[in-house]
Amino acid sequence: MRTHLSLRLLIVLTGVLAASCHEPNNGPAGPSPATVTSLELTGLATLAPGATSEFTLIAVSNDGTRTNVTNTAQWSTRGSTSVTSLGQGRIRAVAIGDTFLDVRYLNRNASREIVVVPDGTFRVIGRIFENDGVTPVANAHIRVRDREESGLSTDADTSGYYRLYGVRPESEFVVTRPGYAETERRVTIDRHSIVNIAIELTGPRLNAEGTYTVTFDWSSCGSAFRDDLRRRVYTAVVKQSGAQIEVRFTEPEFVHNTANRGDLMEGRVDPNGVFLFADDGYWYWYYGAAFAPFLTELLPDSYRLITWGTAFLSPSGNRFSGAMQGGNQLYRRTPQGDTFIAGCSTGNVSFERR
Repeated sequence: MRTHLSLRLLIVLTGVLAASCHEPNNGPAGPSPATVTSLELTGLATLAPGATSEFTLIAVSNDGTRTNVTNTAQWSTRGSTSVTSLGQGRIRAVAIGDTFLDVRYLNRNASREIVVVPDGTFRVIGRIFENDGVTPVANAHIRVRDREESGLSTDADTSGYYRLYGVRPESEFVVTRPGYAETERRVTIDRHSIVNIAIELTGPRLNAEGTYTVTFDWSSCGSAFRDDLRRRVYTAVVKQSGAQIEVRFTEPEFVHNTANRGDLMEGRVDPNGVFLFADDGYWYWYYGAAFAPFLTELLPDSYRLITWGTAFLSPSGNRFSGAMQGGNQLYRRTPQGDTFIAGCSTGNVSFERR
């Protein structure tokens, strides 16, 4: 009897021990490993040509730990050839201009703009407007006068934006454009700055309203581009309100979105010509109420030709004409989706009034 009781007790104890070995550990868990939540990028971001700079990258973790990861991060530059990366956070300035220094560590990214100018000078960027402060002035000329007679000058782009490198702390900007009053602006700076300048319209603004035959010439496109699309002729109606114009293409046939865009370019008129703009193919893919102007011709067999970019058109008789800064993209719609066929970035456009 005693033997049987001892045997039963041994079996019970063995079962309890076995069960305890397989039960999960419900005690307090250890600390979770620290994760990187942000990056801190420091270093000299304004350099003279030929100078070098060393950047430091600190990874900040959720537990407050700060780790120098400069030597293990991935470094690169983008935007221009003003700066070259020497690796491990070191860069060398090679030419006047600006660019971005990019760095990646684990799943985090950081960047810093780098400006290259002569010692003791600064970069100035800005925009030239008409006196209303709203209408940009295309292709205005900006000349800098200073005691050193540096001779700095540049031209604004078709949207009125300009950039100057090497501006002295005390300078005078002189802005000229046919049809506008010459304008002088005193500039006193101690850092890279933004300087917008308004100039007065003195000549009559062109009247561009009317119906036109519009010809896009893509004859210089590469061999992959379809020959029958190298010259496209459309009908367009131009409406003008002050400086602003809207160009609606009515023939042959165009794609539309829910905001009634797809047959549209927009722009403005000044005493020297017409500026036009159509956004790129993003708006072709966007099927909601996208309000950017875009131009997409609907072609046979489910092909679509997107025309995008900017153009400044000069008047001559009953015509406006100029280069198209942008290009086109040819797609074909299939059950599997839209397939890119070819594209081109060099062309000309003319508007002939009917």
